[in-house]
Amino acid sequence: MRKTALLLIIIFYGSIGYCKGGNGPTLDSLISIAIQNNPQLRAARDQTLAERTKINQVTAWDPPQVGISFYQTPIQSFPNPIRNNMETDYYIQQTIPFPGKLANMGDAALSNAQMYNEQYSELKNKIITDLKSSYYELYYVDKKIQINKENQNLLKQLNAIALKQYEVGTGKQADALRAQTELSTLINDGVNLLKEKRDVETMINTILSRPVNTPLPEINNIQDTISNRSSYNAGWTYEQLVDLAYQNRPEVKVMQNNIEMNKYELKTSKLQYYPDFMVQLMYKNMSNTPNDFWSAMVGVNVPLAFWSKNKYTGKVQENENNISAAQEQLSAVKNMVASEVQSAIIKIETNKNLIDLYKNTVIPQSEQTLQSTLSAYQTGKTEFLMFIDAYKTVLSSKLNYYMAQMNYMQSQAMLEQAVGLSINEIEDRIK
Repeated sequence: MRKTALLLIIIFYGSIGYCKGGNGPTLDSLISIAIQNNPQLRAARDQTLAERTKINQVTAWDPPQVGISFYQTPIQSFPNPIRNNMETDYYIQQTIPFPGKLANMGDAALSNAQMYNEQYSELKNKIITDLKSSYYELYYVDKKIQINKENQNLLKQLNAIALKQYEVGTGKQADALRAQTELSTLINDGVNLLKEKRDVETMINTILSRPVNTPLPEINNIQDTISNRSSYNAGWTYEQLVDLAYQNRPEVKVMQNNIEMNKYELKTSKLQYYPDFMVQLMYKNMSNTPNDFWSAMVGVNVPLAFWSKNKYTGKVQENENNISAAQEQLSAVKNMVASEVQSAIIKIETNKNLIDLYKNTVIPQSEQTLQSTLSAYQTGKTEFLMFIDAYKTVLSSKLNYYMAQMNYMQSQAMLEQAVGLSINEIEDRIK
């Protein structure tokens, strides 16, 4: 029995130590691939460039008009209108908008383009957050797979020991059956974990815009990253982070640019009360006189005619209402941002405390309990089932520890999206 217990101790210490990560892809490299290849981001970039072209479109004058007029052309001159006609006029005319109209339209188009650019940044932050969340989930699944494999190896050895003891009459058949049942459960869990890993890999590959069945190597251990980052936010307050979010969150900037765009459109609509000008220059080619003539004309439209006045007053009212609506939308977005920042802070603090709790308290205590149970089993003071239960408690503690790591890093990603800055950028802003 002592040799058996010693073997169990060796197996125990060789199997449930902290799992070490492999040489997997770095998160930064995956983010670079996503930014470069994600089709949603490429579409958003193209849309932003398309909106910028509208600035030159709306600030350009309408094209000039040129024409020829034939006066007193006899019917018998057809199809040559110049033959025997009395006068041929050649003219060019240009519409000139009232000063300030095109400038304000250009400013409105610029604000609209900036709004699309911020929407691109918003989408990029969301995709990066989704990628980080899936990356840390893959890390957690890798840890579960690694622990499951080690547990299977342990249970195979325990099963062999239990069978051997039963054969020589020093053990119970129930112990062997329990070990076999636990092993079958682990094998089934291992199959499900491989499916779970493929599902997460599919999500990551979809974000990266590459074949969904592209395998990903094991993720590196993120413990060092957690240790470094946990010191970053030690002195951060909710007020500091919310102020940063109001300044940097793309959704807030979208609403601010929307307000500016509507303000410029309001200025433009008020300038529509003022007339545009039309100038015309004409050369008159006189057929029956030796002298030709030049003529010029200047005209204006009349926006305040009673049958067209409502077109312009209605546009002013529309833009005033749009400004009011945009301001309310900005307030709503700020409320949402504040809520997301607070939620991320709570999750970060909660998961950091869980990491410390499992690492410094729960796991050491469960290991001590397992050692005590192992000693009791060695002396015959407890059953084999008690040892299995104690061992499962250690495994559960370690899985919860890695889950807390995953949740902590995902919460960090949520905070980055909520503020609109990376953790390192937040640290630089808050000294």
